[in-house]
Amino acid sequence: MSTVNIQITGIDTANVGQPRNDGTPGSALYRVPFKLSAQAPSEWCELLVHLWNRPPSFSSMHRPGIAEAHGDRIVLTKTTLEEVEQYHKETLKLCVNEANAQYNAYMTKKLQQLKAREEEEERTRSSIKLKAEEVNKGWND
Repeated sequence: MSTVNIQITGIDTANVGQPRNDGTPGSALYRVPFKLSAQAPSEWCELLVHLWNRPPSFSSMHRPGIAEAHGDRIVLTKTTLEEVEQYHKETLKLCVNEANAQYNAYMTKKLQQLKAREEEEERTRSSIKLKAEEVNKGWND
């Protein structure tokens, strides 16, 4: 259990999707994958998607429901590179930074709880040992 500082390192150009361009609504949109600086824990990925769907700040062109996050990738499933540049880039950076902050706060709290539990268990073991020593006196009297 540790904290993270995950950042987007760039667009995974080899895996950018192709638009259908068949005239149907949304057919000009495609997948745009982004590489991350590290493998993201699954909890971080869930946070990122949640934050994308309800970001603290976004443009009028924001599209909730198009973000996926797995391992070392984030994918916006229905967009274009032009939209990423004009509208989504800042929101995505904000969501990544907020996911880092929330994940790290969660992990810090979890580590504190674990430490407190271990300390309580140690106090209990010490108390049991002392009481057992008292009880054990005089068995052979």
